[in-house]
Amino acid sequence: MIDVIPGLKLIKHNATDIHRPDDPTFPFRLEVSFHPPQLTDRTFVGLSSCSDELIMRGMTKEAIDEFVRRSGFRTHPRLRRLTITGPEGVVEQLP
Repeated sequence: MIDVIPGLKLIKHNATDIHRPDDPTFPFRLEVSFHPPQLTDRTFVGLSSCSDELIMRGMTKEAIDEFVRRSGFRTHPRLRRLTITGPEGVVEQLP
């Protein structure tokens, strides 16, 4: 059974070739990028020409936080950048 977090919308995930139009009706935005996997560095960069990237939109900061927590993004060993923005601007940025 898939555990769904309500109020989230996937905008971009380059590893699976998902590129949807941005939807600002969801006021919170999560942008995450990862370094390529260490053992496949050259192949990965050669095929994708960039790092792994994910963009999600959320109706609430809590929905975004729950997704980030479940995914383990804040402590992910390949994390390059994590940014959460909301109606007032940047809410959280790592590193």
